[in-house]
Amino acid sequence: MILTGPEINGCVFVYDVDSESEPARERRPMTFVEVYLGHVTTDDFRRNPCGELGTRTATLHRDGIKKLRENWVYRANPCR
Repeated sequence: MILTGPEINGCVFVYDVDSESEPARERRPMTFVEVYLGHVTTDDFRRNPCGELGTRTATLHRDGIKKLRENWVYRANPCR
């Protein structure tokens, strides 16, 4: 996410990684399965408390995620 005040332009890449096949040289290559570009505002985020290390995290709430996912650019399985 690129934070620019109360308005945020989001770019999210979702990928699949084979981290289990052995030996490692026989693993499948990383594959992008979804890409989203969207515009959200600070109102689209949950108000998370500070974490154990005192770091605040920013997470989109349910409607914010829905809003971002409506602006998909690529989906390996577009019927989802």
